[in-house]
Amino acid sequence: MDTLEGPTQSTSKGKRRGLIGIGLVAALGAAVGIAWATGVGPAMVGHGFCRQGMGRDFVEFRIHKALTKVNASDAQEQQISAIVDSLFAKHQAMAAVHQQMHQQILAALTGATVDRAAIETVRAGAITLIDQGSKDLAKAVGDIADVLTPAQRQQLAALAKEHMQQ
Repeated sequence: MDTLEGPTQSTSKGKRRGLIGIGLVAALGAAVGIAWATGVGPAMVGHGFCRQGMGRDFVEFRIHKALTKVNASDAQEQQISAIVDSLFAKHQAMAAVHQQMHQQILAALTGATVDRAAIETVRAGAITLIDQGSKDLAKAVGDIADVLTPAQRQQLAALAKEHMQQ
């Protein structure tokens, strides 16, 4: 069996690691958004992971690595950083809403009777927040894609395709 490991295979491994990172960034963003939207709150995501800014640092690190792989300019990276900052700000602004939803659920569950209508109201509100968070994330992905050139987007797509085949 021939198992020559040449430059192509080494580059392929590097791309695979980069795609894993891109996938992790996307998954982390979605997980944090959904968790925050459903009232888990930043303190619960990763046992304080996001509250301490580590989640944001991780996202920024992975985005920087992905942009480096497609030779993004400093100007492109700054534009994308502003988009990511805006997305994080929107999620952080929801903290008060999450606390309010938490209090509503507690009130619905701890009364003399279980207030199922209140539980349903909070559930519907959580779905609305999840939907808005997903729209915000989709818009940010589109905005980031607009910053990149078609060739850079194709490079990222090729990396993602390769990753999915692994």
